Amino acid sequence: MHPTYAHFKNSAARFFRIMGPVILSALSLFVCFNILQPLALWLDPTFSLLANRSIGKIVFTILVLLHIVLLLTTTSKQFFKQFLNTNLLFLRTRQWLKPFFIYFILFFTLHSLLLIGLSTTGYIQLNPQELYLIPSKIGSLLWGFVATFFLAWTEETIFRGTLYPYFRQKLSELSSILMASLIFMLAHNLTNPLALITDTWKLGLGLFLLGMLLNIIFAMTEKLYVGMGVHAGLVYVKVFLRRIPCIMYATTLPWWFDIDLRQSFIVHIVFGCAIITLLMINHCKKRNNR
Repeated sequence: MHPTYAHFKNSAARFFRIMGPVILSALSLFVCFNILQPLALWLDPTFSLLANRSIGKIVFTILVLLHIVLLLTTTSKQFFKQFLNTNLLFLRTRQWLKPFFIYFILFFTLHSLLLIGLSTTGYIQLNPQELYLIPSKIGSLLWGFVATFFLAWTEETIFRGTLYPYFRQKLSELSSILMASLIFMLAHNLTNPLALITDTWKLGLGLFLLGMLLNIIFAMTEKLYVGMGVHAGLVYVKVFLRRIPCIMYATTLPWWFDIDLRQSFIVHIVFGCAIITLLMINHCKKRNNR
């Protein structure tokens, strides 16, 4: 057998050994979606499992979690035990509450400060008077927090608590971070995944960088609830602003800024700087532990 062919064959076998279960899970999810979506349309012609924010999001998340369970059947008992400890059993104690809320408040504040800072450009107008609505919106804000918590928990379980450790069994830390971040990016634009490299490449880049940030945090801490706090803190700003519209955007925005901050070039730079900083800290930490 020619050495080049043998190397290609071994590389292909390794690729399918690593990616095979993930690809099969994705194909199964695709088949399930194409069965359920027509049924949903039969009940409501305007309904979409991917576009609907409430029941559609819940159904699709349940489908994904079921496929995570199927993926776990292809792994070792040790991996399954690690999965339970990382994603579920930490809830039995109260030790996770303090770190979760610390990171939630920290990243909620950082997201808010970024918006306040951008108000100096004139493209965002602050309306503090809307904050007086908070007492009358307490119930809605609390429900929004609960929904954000479960969103962060399920997404962190899927991408950081399952996919990253799955890849980490067979790949380097950086390769695992990149693979999990790529899937995180694609999974957030399921209505048209190919658009991530065409007309909405800015959204794709923002999602990839956000995935990188969250995966690095998980790799450094090995605590799901830390990433949950970060994720929930960033998302809850949007949830809060839907209920308390205390900022307004200009009708015309520059190329480097978008209402969806994930598509903003300035946010890409912020994410990039944070990623480089964390990678350097992680590298120094590992070098000192040798």
